Amino acid sequence: MTMTSLIQRLETTLSSSPTGIEGIDSEDDRVGTIGSLNRDYMTNRQGWYGAALEYWDDTEATVDGMLGGFAQLSPSDLAASQRFLRYLQDTTRPDLRFEVSCECGAGIGRLTKGVFLPLNFARCDIVEVSAELISQSPDYIGDLASRCRFYCTGLQDFVPKPNTYDVIWVQWCIGYLTDMDCVKFLMRMGACLRKGGVVVIKDNTCENDAFVLDREDSSVTRSLDYLLALVDIAGLR
Repeated sequence: MTMTSLIQRLETTLSSSPTGIEGIDSEDDRVGTIGSLNRDYMTNRQGWYGAALEYWDDTEATVDGMLGGFAQLSPSDLAASQRFLRYLQDTTRPDLRFEVSCECGAGIGRLTKGVFLPLNFARCDIVEVSAELISQSPDYIGDLASRCRFYCTGLQDFVPKPNTYDVIWVQWCIGYLTDMDCVKFLMRMGACLRKGGVVVIKDNTCENDAFVLDREDSSVTRSLDYLLALVDIAGLR
């Protein structure tokens, strides 16, 4: 798939969406269409990912740093995520096993420590692009870090083996991927699920525009329809 064909498919799909195909930046200035976002900002992959890495390398390796100053939200967020996984196992995913997890864009491993290890996952993989953050992860997790494996790489470059994971968790980080890399990433993640496994995307969405571009850390908050279109193009359901 070329960038041109991806843009055409996204804009055709989203032209009838309430949020349309145009977006703004975090200062409420108009950016243009999804095509403009891809051509003007996401084409320069080195610049796009470099700005994000610089931002997170300068972020404090604490829960407060991971949540942008909102550490008080962490307990309720972790509890809700545990409930969600149990709900999936009890209802739509009875074959879902709590054995091998992958926390994507993990930072210091907040979700591994607060969700997967308490649910007694036997192995937890932690994927984080910032060496500054992931180097602090073993100490943050503590004694149970022996059940973890640590991968310092961006999600755009993360290529796990097929049939590896029961749960792949992508929280508050999908917006750091370009549209093309997002589709490719989701395709790879779908291929490495074990039977009954799930990819969970937990993120913010925007309601009045197709996207909101954050120029500071090179990320984009997409509308729900935009995000679902990328999931559909990747062949996930």
